[in-house]
Amino acid sequence: MKRMKSGADEPFDAAYLSHHDKMFRLAYRMLGSREKAEDLVQDTFVLALFNRQRFETHPNQEGYLMVALKNMIFNELRKSEYRLDVPLDGVPEPASREPDAPLESILPAQLSEEDKQLLIWRFEKQLSYREISGRLGISEAGCRSRVSRAVARCRKYFEENEKI
Repeated sequence: MKRMKSGADEPFDAAYLSHHDKMFRLAYRMLGSREKAEDLVQDTFVLALFNRQRFETHPNQEGYLMVALKNMIFNELRKSEYRLDVPLDGVPEPASREPDAPLESILPAQLSEEDKQLLIWRFEKQLSYREISGRLGISEAGCRSRVSRAVARCRKYFEENEKI
């Protein structure tokens, strides 16, 4: 009590007044609950109060508070009450195919050999983009683009065959 009356809390009070609204907006936007947002903002300030010396000597007090708040928000979001529960009753079973059937046997015949090879490497052999790019002698970004285009062409051929 003596410390409060002597004005020792003025820097902390100033930090609270200047950063509270911004912190609340962030927490509310991420959580969607006014009550939870306010609770976490208050908890963040309590944490800063417990670590008062570290907080007051920190060169970026707003940054300190925002990082602490974000960590608390992420912890809160990890809790089960914020997880989306999706019932699997209505989810259709995957199309049955022989488990040992090679990917090549189900790829559209219209795909180029290069597209087929890219898709086999990526999805059947589960090679990374880095490994595929090394085999082809191209950049990893170029490899990602080629695989993406091959998937798009494959999807297009499947969609065209569904219409027939």
